[in-house]
Amino acid sequence: MSSRTLVALIAALGLTGCVATLKDVNQGLSGINQSLAAVTGTPMPGGGQRIPLLPRGPQPTPEQQAALMQALQGNLSDRRISAALAEATPTIKTVIEKRACGTLDGAGIYAAPGKGRWDFIGSPMEFTRYHNKGACMTVARIHGWQMQALNALSFEVVYLADDSGESSKQAHQVVKQPDGAWLFTY
Repeated sequence: MSSRTLVALIAALGLTGCVATLKDVNQGLSGINQSLAAVTGTPMPGGGQRIPLLPRGPQPTPEQQAALMQALQGNLSDRRISAALAEATPTIKTVIEKRACGTLDGAGIYAAPGKGRWDFIGSPMEFTRYHNKGACMTVARIHGWQMQALNALSFEVVYLADDSGESSKQAHQVVKQPDGAWLFTY
């Protein structure tokens, strides 16, 4: 038998063994994919049931949600600020709630053009030393409302850590876009 034939025969026999091993690996990976699909909410091949995604990070308590809504209904005497706030409240509520909980997942869609996902200040939790990062901070107050322009509203938010008593104050600004959306510039 020539050496070429012998090499081809050895290679064929080796590949035959590898095919069985590859089939085993493929079956194992298929099982892992199905498990991951169940966790992430990705539909499984073959019409498996879809499981919804769970929110990441801490979630606000009903009391914290009520405190945020109360803070957004400040006693404002300026009609321009009241009108702008009424339009911008859904965006402000969503972003401030995410910031209070230390997660900005999905909040990048509220950043104004020219701003990165969050080019500005981080979560108020970053400024607390003793607060349990697994719990949201409470919005204690929103104040300092100012119309910087006809389409720009600025304000300050005071966040309170219920467990440690620490607080953090951050300035924010939303600007009304040509399409009517209010987006954060900082």
